[in-house]
Amino acid sequence: AVVSTQSTGQCHGLTNQSANIGFHKEATRIADGTVLPDAWDSHSNYNTQRALNEIRASTGLRETINNMIEQTANDLEAQRLRTEYAFRKRIHEVQMSKDELEWQQRNTKREMDVLMEDIRGLKQAISDKDKPLEVAETRAENRTYRPRVELCRDVPHDGIVRERNELQSTVRNLVDQHNIADDALDQLRKTQNRLDEDWAIKENSLELDERCMTKRQKLLLVSHKV
Repeated sequence: AVVSTQSTGQCHGLTNQSANIGFHKEATRIADGTVLPDAWDSHSNYNTQRALNEIRASTGLRETINNMIEQTANDLEAQRLRTEYAFRKRIHEVQMSKDELEWQQRNTKREMDVLMEDIRGLKQAISDKDKPLEVAETRAENRTYRPRVELCRDVPHDGIVRERNELQSTVRNLVDQHNIADDALDQLRKTQNRLDEDWAIKENSLELDERCMTKRQKLLLVSHKV
C-alpha cells in the first residue's frame, strides 16, 4: 500500500517540464497481475477491516488487562486492610490482656505483702506466749514441792492449769493459722510466677506484632513510591 501510494503520487506529479518523462513501448499494456477495481476495493477493504478488527481486539485485550490489574490491586488492597484490621485488633486484645495481667500482678503483690505482715505478726504472737507459758508451768512445777497436806489441788492450782491449757490452746491456734497463712503465701508466690511468665509472653507477642506492623507500613510506603 505504501509503494502504491508513492507510485500514484509520482504519476500525479509528472508535468511537461518533468525530467524523467519519455516514450515507452506498450505503455498502455495490461501488466501481469493487474486486478479490476472491484478486486482492489475488496482487498483494500479486507485489509482495512482486518486492521480495525485487530485494533478492536487489542483495545479489548488492553481493557481486560487493565481491568484485571485494577481488580487485582483492589483485591490486594482489600486484603491488606483486612490484615491491618486483624493486626490492630490482635494488638489491642493482647494489650488489654497485658494490662489485666499487670493489674493482677499488683493485686497479688499487695496481697503477698499483707500476708507476710500477718505471718510476721503470728510469729511474734507465738513467741510472745512463750514467757507466759513458762511462768505458768514454772508455777505449777514449784507448787508440786509443797509439803504434805499443802500439796493440794486448790483454786490457785486449778487456775494455773487453766491458764496453761488456754495458753497452749492459743499457741496451737496461732501455729495453725501460721501454717495456713504460710501455705496461702506459697500459693500466691506460684500465682505470681505464672502471672510473670504470662506477662512476659504477652509482652513478647505484642513486641513482635508491633514490629510486623512497622515493617508493613514501610513496605506500603515503598509500594506507593513505585
